[in-house]
Amino acid sequence: MKPAFYIVDDDLSIRRILTNIIDDYNLGYVIGESSDGDTAIEEIIDIVPDVVLVDLLLPSIDGIEIVKKIKEKKSNIQFIMISQVASKDMIAEAYKSGIEYYINKPINVIEVISVIEKVVENLKLRQVLSMIGKTLEREKLNFIFENKETNKEYKAEIVKIFSDLGILGEAGSNDLLYIIEMIIEERRELSTSIHNYKISDMYKRLNKKYMEEKKEFVSIKALEQRIRRIIQSALENIASIGIEDYGNMKFEKYSTSLFDFKEVKNEMDYIREKSKNRGKINVKKFIEGIISHLNN
Repeated sequence: MKPAFYIVDDDLSIRRILTNIIDDYNLGYVIGESSDGDTAIEEIIDIVPDVVLVDLLLPSIDGIEIVKKIKEKKSNIQFIMISQVASKDMIAEAYKSGIEYYINKPINVIEVISVIEKVVENLKLRQVLSMIGKTLEREKLNFIFENKETNKEYKAEIVKIFSDLGILGEAGSNDLLYIIEMIIEERRELSTSIHNYKISDMYKRLNKKYMEEKKEFVSIKALEQRIRRIIQSALENIASIGIEDYGNMKFEKYSTSLFDFKEVKNEMDYIREKSKNRGKINVKKFIEGIISHLNN
């Protein structure tokens, strides 16, 4: 089934353009539109569209507040923000509020189609994962981890992600790869898509692996420092990309999936010398983010 869209913009011509793009390119169907935020909030919560395209600046209430209020009640709705505002701080605030993508005005048809297709693809994946039961999920995991030449294919995907992040070949990249492999293998054995584990236990297991294989002696503390250092480097690289181009695909793909976006912004401020505090990393979020990309 094609996704349902709702459009919020005080400019009638923009609403018409977006509606025509969605219709002409068979991206879905528009089930509602509004020129003001208060009406939009009420209608969106009532009719629950799949995707909302919302302007940042509106007469009564801005787009960021609209997203926040709706997300509180309907967290599964996907938001795309459209505006000619170029303020990086406001764009950062928009991402923090829960939007998926940000499109700059004037409207570029190719960009709108590309972004909508990505959001719809993510939406389909979420719908599939929410509908399948444990049995089907187990079959899906077996397909992912066994039936697609797992060892070669998912390692290649991880290497590509490392390359995108600018950390391929750095000290700690192999450590990180081995830990991700151990987590995936354990989930395959448990036939589950997620399970609880402690990062500290992963460091111990990796240390044991190295000792058994006599590859090298690395203390558990050194492993932890190496992995934290390489993830910090990835954060710095993503923040640098965001400073240069907020719309960069790598920035959009990894800034929220591998990191807390607030910390990405902190790192950006640090690089620009607007703050003395660096962005902080979360090792577990980073690892789980990479694993989630392997399943897409």
